[in-house]
Amino acid sequence: MGLLYRLGLATAVVALLSRPTTASEPRCFPTDFLFGSATASYQVEGAWSEDGRTPSIWDDFCRQQPGFQCANVANDFYHRYADDIKLMVETGLQSFRFSVSWSRVMNWDPETRRMQRNAPGLVFYHALLDKLIENGISPILTIYHWDLPTELHNELAPQGWENPDIIDHFVQYSTLLYHEFGDKVDFWTTFNEPLSFVVYGYNTGLHPPGFHDSATLVYKVAHNVLLSHGYAVQKFRELKSGGVIQSKARIGIVLNANQFYPVDANNPSDVEATERAMNFEFGWWLLPITTGDYPAVMRERVGDRLPRFTADEAAILKGSYDVFMLNHYFSRAVTDCDSEASSTPCFSLHVGFGQDKGVDDSQLVPGSRPGLQDSKGNNYCKSYTAYPPGYLDTIKWMHAKDPSAKILLTENGWCGDDEVDNWTQLWFFQSYTEQVYKAVVEEKIPVIGYTAWSFLDNYEWGSYGPRFGLYYVNFTEETGSPDFEKPKPTDLQRIARPSAKWLSKVASTGCLDELPHKQETAAVIMRAAAREEPSVITGAAFSIELFVGAVAAAVGTVVLAAATWRRRQGYSVIPRLSTI
Repeated sequence: MGLLYRLGLATAVVALLSRPTTASEPRCFPTDFLFGSATASYQVEGAWSEDGRTPSIWDDFCRQQPGFQCANVANDFYHRYADDIKLMVETGLQSFRFSVSWSRVMNWDPETRRMQRNAPGLVFYHALLDKLIENGISPILTIYHWDLPTELHNELAPQGWENPDIIDHFVQYSTLLYHEFGDKVDFWTTFNEPLSFVVYGYNTGLHPPGFHDSATLVYKVAHNVLLSHGYAVQKFRELKSGGVIQSKARIGIVLNANQFYPVDANNPSDVEATERAMNFEFGWWLLPITTGDYPAVMRERVGDRLPRFTADEAAILKGSYDVFMLNHYFSRAVTDCDSEASSTPCFSLHVGFGQDKGVDDSQLVPGSRPGLQDSKGNNYCKSYTAYPPGYLDTIKWMHAKDPSAKILLTENGWCGDDEVDNWTQLWFFQSYTEQVYKAVVEEKIPVIGYTAWSFLDNYEWGSYGPRFGLYYVNFTEETGSPDFEKPKPTDLQRIARPSAKWLSKVASTGCLDELPHKQETAAVIMRAAAREEPSVITGAAFSIELFVGAVAAAVGTVVLAAATWRRRQGYSVIPRLSTI
């Protein structure tokens, strides 16, 4: 960005703030802090059999499970992404997290017994990325968000993530994406929530492939996932050093973590059970990438059923991230499963992971806000409870494992009902972003962005509830049918919830509080300068205050106009993160 443009911004801000204000000091984030939202391929794209896409394990699983809905159409994002990006711009989003559908960009070749490139599927993601970049939105690309190609899963023996051979397949898939999108993506993540898809898919059976109650399988699968991550990051760094991937790109793995507290903080057994729960759920994934091995408490309790990393594997895993990535939703109170305070005896827990962890985490933290039924009586949100301080404590737990690592908050949201005006969701976002502010400003933790889940109401792994969206979507009775293919143009309309309107204000100013008009305009200008976004400047509502400050203000206005003219002539620079 030219000196002329920056001088204009600086002069305009000086002029704008030349008069004193009586407003209290606002709570504002750093000017380069990212506010964004997220989706995932299977949850929003639809177009389940178009342009060469083949089924994933979720396409099969939703048809096999009684009462499950499917995502043939979902939000029809595949056909409506351009309009949705317009909504992102209106909402002020500076980042957008999405995932690539493996079975959309690659197909199984029985002759080579490998997945092969599917060009039409790649065209879609190129178009999506180009449109995001054109609108100044930084892409956060998730390589794997649970939709393993069916043919790849079935052709391996043993199947899917249970087979160590999948590591090579995953690296091949990742490498394809690096070559295709390496010059367009700011942030990469190898996996979304491995804890969720590994435990639900290979211990409780709630997700595909539906395996359950094995004392060893879940640990073998987790081991293969971690090694897949490590080798994919190794390939990322190799291609980045060779110029295939842009120099500012960063990679990590999205980990999800609940925050646990002891039922009785004065009871050493509850305190120990709490730390054990944190290590079994969070440390299981975080410690291998920070230390090269699993938590000691897992080694002790799981024993020989927990695989071991070779020295070379440990070296590949340790430090296999450029940035920490964190999903967080709720907190729980914990006691040992056999304690007097437990309502969940150990024998009732799932064999393997559940019994090895050995805790009752069903109790609420005092002061929590429980999830509610929707207007139809569906209690989708029974397990979701809001406890805002738990967010800060989770961030601090992660930060302690590597205080030098920056943290990108990649999902956080409220399990909501089917109402458009969801005021509880608004309370959730306001309360949880206050905790993020405390982390950044008071605790000095290097959190670089906040990502709201989700941008749209979407498919939630078996049904279209609960609804997490900043935008309400009017799903029809047909939407979840396994035979449904073509929605009407009037179906699936997006309607902004109060949270979307609130986030638009926060994202544009970078502040949690209402600002006087001149301060708000100055905040927009300063955030635009930090991101080199003249498009934001031209959209700001400049007040008469800009003309205060005599000659300085006049010069600032003229220079700003010149910079804006330069943008309209095609001299602008597409905003991409350069400070992370």
